[in-house]
Amino acid sequence: MRKMPRLKIIAFIVCALAVTQLSACGGGSSDSGQISEVIETPNILLIISDDQGVDSSAQYLFSTDAPNTPVIDALAADGLVFDNAWATPGCTTTRCSIITGRYGVRTGVTAIGDRLPGSETTLQQYLLDKPATADYRSAIVGKWHLGGGNPDPNEPNDFGVSYYAGILQGSLSDYEDWTLTEQGQSSNSTEYATSKLTDLAITWIDEQGENPWFMWLAYNAPHTPFHLPPAALHSATLSGTATDINNNPRPYYLAAIEAMDTEIGRLLDGLPADVRENTVVMYVGDNGTPTRVRDQSVFASPTKGTLSEGGLRVPLVVSGRGVTREGEREDALINVTDFFATIADLSGAGIEGIHDSVSFTSLFSQTGVAHREYVYVDFDDGVNAGYAIKDERYKYLKYEDGSEALYDLQVDPSESNNLIGFDAASDEVAIRLSSEALSLRN
Repeated sequence: MRKMPRLKIIAFIVCALAVTQLSACGGGSSDSGQISEVIETPNILLIISDDQGVDSSAQYLFSTDAPNTPVIDALAADGLVFDNAWATPGCTTTRCSIITGRYGVRTGVTAIGDRLPGSETTLQQYLLDKPATADYRSAIVGKWHLGGGNPDPNEPNDFGVSYYAGILQGSLSDYEDWTLTEQGQSSNSTEYATSKLTDLAITWIDEQGENPWFMWLAYNAPHTPFHLPPAALHSATLSGTATDINNNPRPYYLAAIEAMDTEIGRLLDGLPADVRENTVVMYVGDNGTPTRVRDQSVFASPTKGTLSEGGLRVPLVVSGRGVTREGEREDALINVTDFFATIADLSGAGIEGIHDSVSFTSLFSQTGVAHREYVYVDFDDGVNAGYAIKDERYKYLKYEDGSEALYDLQVDPSESNNLIGFDAASDEVAIRLSSEALSLRN
């Protein structure tokens, strides 16, 4: 039996002493003589896939050319799939949005490769600073990419991360010959990166004993370089020659997703039954599929690095402790900033003073719960800098050069028909969304 955190033990004692007044403790009528169950603090496992959009996820019906992912399929079958999750178009910007709970316009992190400002409070630091969650152990394993061009090996630890091991930069040149940084020390690794990161995560989790933990596991897969993963990790039949990879990269990209799925399964299967039962698992992509390997039958226009739906819509699956909506789908609008408040909420830290992040924990067990009216993203790729905002139906975009666009995603999911100037009703929608975006930006 895993021990309960201090505050919950105190709450249990108070409730027990007040057994004659059970209703005051939320335990039912005093006639029952029963004390309500004290819910154990959950472990939280956040898994981030690098460069995976909804056109490359088997949990969505956009593409018939999807990866083989039985582990994530099982998480979806036992949990909840979100149909309207928005990330940002790039790795750095999404990671910053998750770790700070703030839009790029607030942090100044609006481009791939920007540095996380030292003035920002990270999610890990937030949990550490709150008395109710000070005993949470936090770790980031995998891709950091928040340190600018020359990240400091100690940087993740300086932001309240108790343990960091992984890849400081945005990508690898070779999945089997790369630089691993662990607790400020860098060394060369020749182990397949997806497997090595999984090993590190397993080891750290095993070391936590009865302490509650928050593991941020950020795989670099399926990010470039496109490659043939070890045969034991995937089911694809591919030659692996440089020519074939160059001429036909999508099958290799999908194989890397399958290899990641296999390793996620190894991690989950290795958890003791009581730990697994007490763990919330969240799986999310950090941006859309790279343009070169996108499913063009789904997204005809460029994807990653753009404010198109192909660049922003990502898979999001939540399963495990407290997720009672099993095998269901949720169409609420979710922004990646929302992970900050959601994880703070799950852990018991509280969500006071968090403005760009909205907890979606209530959706784990309830349908029809009001969440967001809008999702918002800003991004600067040096060419098409701008921002996007959408409600349940319409999406408005404003670019740095002053150009605008409005799409009715209900009838035009491919964003083919710009409605700006089309009619008065469309212009009213554009004005409404533009005003809301300006309000957020100010």
